[in-house]
Amino acid sequence: MTFEMDFLKILGHISNFTKDTTGVPLIDAYFGPPDLSPDKIKMPLSPEKQLAQLDTLVDRSRDIKDELKRVAIAADLESLKVVVRWVSGEDISFVKLVEGIFGITPPKFTQKEIRKAQQAVKDACDTFPGHDVFEKIVKWEEKSKVSGDALRKIVTTEFVERTKEIAALFEKRVFTYLSTKVRNNGVIYKAVTDEPWAGYNYYQGNYTSINAFNVDETFNRDRLFFALYHEYEHHVANLFEEKYYRENKALDLCAPLLHTKRNIIGEGTANCAREFLELPIKGESAKLVRALTHLRNMVGLNVAYMQNVESKDDETVVEYLSSEGFLPKEEARKNIRFSKPLTPTGKLNFFKPYIYTYFFGKKDYVLPTYQKARKKGKLKEFFQTLYLNPYSRSTATWKTAFSHI
Repeated sequence: MTFEMDFLKILGHISNFTKDTTGVPLIDAYFGPPDLSPDKIKMPLSPEKQLAQLDTLVDRSRDIKDELKRVAIAADLESLKVVVRWVSGEDISFVKLVEGIFGITPPKFTQKEIRKAQQAVKDACDTFPGHDVFEKIVKWEEKSKVSGDALRKIVTTEFVERTKEIAALFEKRVFTYLSTKVRNNGVIYKAVTDEPWAGYNYYQGNYTSINAFNVDETFNRDRLFFALYHEYEHHVANLFEEKYYRENKALDLCAPLLHTKRNIIGEGTANCAREFLELPIKGESAKLVRALTHLRNMVGLNVAYMQNVESKDDETVVEYLSSEGFLPKEEARKNIRFSKPLTPTGKLNFFKPYIYTYFFGKKDYVLPTYQKARKKGKLKEFFQTLYLNPYSRSTATWKTAFSHI
């Protein structure tokens, strides 16, 4: 078998293993040959054999001629070795887990850093009604708060109409720089419950997606439409990945994964959708939206650290998130699920290391490179690299891939 066929087969084995153990498959979407689908695997490999095959593939990957492809796949394989060891029950500290998968050392922001971010929020809502910052934020968010049935209606009606506008903006702001067209068979919107996340792009192959939104969550409209742009950008990125796979018979690309260094760029890019589409936050609340988002991102990462490094109990974590992030406790209780060590059923929480991809993907990679390209008049080069070369979309290859910007 070719390297790519063996690579795809081991992904299937690992994905079935993570699904059986945690309830979440490693493979996030599949649009490859039916006979190589994870569903076709009948004899599972033990974790030991999975690791042995990954080591063999690391050696074989050195023969890949394309530099970006070679480096991206080698980085994937190293991340996957850590995933297999972790899911098989090896005692790996949370810090080593995140470092091993993503190359990110989990920070805990200092009280001084949190206070600085809180002061920015305080300054931004200074003229808003309320006795203190907490009350001001709660009153402000209450005005555009949506959840439950009202959120379900927005997801299944307003999102459909708004997506036409977003697709047109991608054509105008992004695709105009690209030298090729891509099929887009659209997005189906679905309201779901009982999930640890707010939104999720389930790419279906054949150039279509199901974008799901969790109606257990409470959104204000700014956060809600940010989530819409975010998930739609995932759809766009997957369109180009499928196109590249089909045109180049690149089997390694037909099974997008969780838990590799590509996810840092994937989430960073999705978090930059608003910037790509040139949709600035407007109105009197613009400064507050930016300041509050930054604060809650920092506090959220501290929550993950408290849960998984310091082993703090739920009540301590909820109190911290509520008081430091200006969030009602009932909302804070929902928000801590994503990074908890275990799921409600007692299984390993497969998502818990993933929380770091969003913040660092945007801050350290995608946004500064996009801003540099914009300043230098190189948006064409930026978008062509980002969407037409899928091997650029890894932190292992990012610096080399965008060295011309």
